Amino acid sequence: MNLSILLHIDVSMLKYMQKNRVNKKIIFTCFILMLLLCSGCITNPNINNDIKNDTLIVGVLSADTIYPLNITNSNFWTLIPNIFDGLVEFDEKFHIIPALAVSWNNPDSYTWRFYLRQGVKFHNGDDFIAEDVRFSIDTFHSSFDTIIREINIVDNYTIEFKTFEPNPSLLERLAHVGIIVCKNITEQPEGQKMIGTGSYKLADYEINMYTTLERFDKYWREKPEIKTAMFRVIKDDEERLHALLSGNIDIAEYNIDNKIDQIMQEENITLVKYPPLSTYIIGFDMRKNRSYAFPDDMNPTADLRVRKAIYQAIDITPLIHGPFKDLAQPASQFLTPYIFGYNPEIERLPYNVTASKQLLADTGYKDGFDIVMDCIIEGYEYNEENCHLISQQLSKVGIHVTINNLSTTEFNRKVVRERNTSMYLVGWGTISGDGGFAYDLFIRSVGENVGGLNSGYYSNAEVDRLGIKASKEMDSEKRLQLLQQGFKISLVDDVMVVPLFSQELFTLTAKNIKLIPRADLRIIVKDIRFI
Repeated sequence: MNLSILLHIDVSMLKYMQKNRVNKKIIFTCFILMLLLCSGCITNPNINNDIKNDTLIVGVLSADTIYPLNITNSNFWTLIPNIFDGLVEFDEKFHIIPALAVSWNNPDSYTWRFYLRQGVKFHNGDDFIAEDVRFSIDTFHSSFDTIIREINIVDNYTIEFKTFEPNPSLLERLAHVGIIVCKNITEQPEGQKMIGTGSYKLADYEINMYTTLERFDKYWREKPEIKTAMFRVIKDDEERLHALLSGNIDIAEYNIDNKIDQIMQEENITLVKYPPLSTYIIGFDMRKNRSYAFPDDMNPTADLRVRKAIYQAIDITPLIHGPFKDLAQPASQFLTPYIFGYNPEIERLPYNVTASKQLLADTGYKDGFDIVMDCIIEGYEYNEENCHLISQQLSKVGIHVTINNLSTTEFNRKVVRERNTSMYLVGWGTISGDGGFAYDLFIRSVGENVGGLNSGYYSNAEVDRLGIKASKEMDSEKRLQLLQQGFKISLVDDVMVVPLFSQELFTLTAKNIKLIPRADLRIIVKDIRFI
C-alpha cells in the first residue's frame, strides 16, 4: 500500500495552508495521491522459510517514510505510531480508544480534563506524568495554539485543556497527531528526539536505506510478539515484489498496476484490503459570471441542471472495472462510511444518458458545449485513463471535453491555490475520523481558515450556518445531524461535485503474516502476527 496517498497536494500547498492559517492538521490528513507502475511478469522463486518469527521486514516505497531523525509527514504512518503514544488513539475501525489517558470528561464546554495512566515508562526510563503532556503540546504541536488557550496541571496524573471555543473534535485531533514526547529529551546523535512510550524504540538506521525498531520490553501494554521491525526502502516495484516472493521481506507497500490480476492469483501472497477512504470526484467552477473559462458569457457549470447532466452522463462501472481493477466502490459523497458525518441517506444519481440530454436541452445546451477538465496525468496512468473514459462518456451527450494534462505541482497551483478551473478530476481522501474537517475544507464558503479546498467557489448560506454550528456542538448526536444535513444540501440539492468512487487501498503480505487492516492506514507492528 502506498502510504503517501490521498489528496493531490505538495509541499508548496502545505506552506500555503500554513501561511493562511489553515489548521496544520491538514498537513497530517492530506497527502499526495501516487501511482506506481510495474511492467514485466511476476517471478515466483521458492519462498524462504528461514525467516525468524521475531523479526518483521517491511518494504516501503519512499525513504521519507522511514526518516528516523525527526517527526515528518511521511513517517507518521510507519515509525511514529510505533515509537510514540498519544493520550488517545484510533483502533482499526477509526474509533477513539484510551491510550496514555485512561479517561476524560468535559466539566464545561470549554474544558477537557484527562486522567492519565500511571506506571508508564519512556524509553529512557523516565516516568510519564502530566508535565510531559504539557511539554509535548507546547513544544511539538503548534497546530493546537489556535485551539487550546491554557493547559493546567491538576496533579501528576490529571491535566486540563482550556479551549478558546467549544471544540468537539479535539479528541480526534489528539488521536491523529497528539503524540507525547518525554519532557527530559536529551540531544541524541544528529538531533534525534525519538523518545516515546511506544511499543518500539529506535535501534538502528541508514539514511535513505532502512530504519530498525527494537521492542521496548517495559512497554505498558502486553509485550509485542515481534522483537525487531525493519523498514527497508525498495523503490523499484519489480524488486519489491520479488523481495516479497523470495521471503526477503514480509510486507510490501504496493498500488494498482497492470500486475494486480496476477498478484491476486499468487498463492504465496496475501492482498490485504484497507477500508476505503480516498474518493474521486469531479468538481466545477460555480461562478455564474466572470468565471475562469467563460469570462464574457454564462458559465455552463454554474447551472445546477448542467451539473446534474454531467453526473448522469457518467457511468462509473467501466471506471471501476478498468483503471481500478475492481478495487474501488461507488461513492455518493465526500466521506466513506468509516468517517463521522457520513450520511447514508445520500444516494448516487443514476446513470441515464436520456435524462442527461434532456437536462442540457432544458438549459439551452441542446448541442452541448466545450469545456476543459484539469487532470493530474504526469506519472498517474490510471488517472489518465479515468479522464479519457469520462471525456468519451460526456461526448455522447454533446459535452466536448479537452483534457488539460497537469503534474501534481501544476494542479495544486492552478486548481487548489489559484482556483482557475472550469472542471477538474481529483482523488482525495482523509485520514481523519471526523468529517467536520472535510466539511470545513470543501463545502464551506471560501474564507479565513475555511474553504481551503473549495476550488469552485461553492457557497450556500445554510451550509455555512450548519458548519459553524457543528464546529461548536459538543453533543455528538446533534453534531452528526448538522454535518449530515449540510452534506446533503451541498451534494444532493446543489450537486456541487460529482462523486465517482472510493478507492480500496491495499498492501501485500507473505502468507505467514496476519495483518488486520486499519482504517487509519498505519503500520502498527505490535498488532502484526506470524502465523
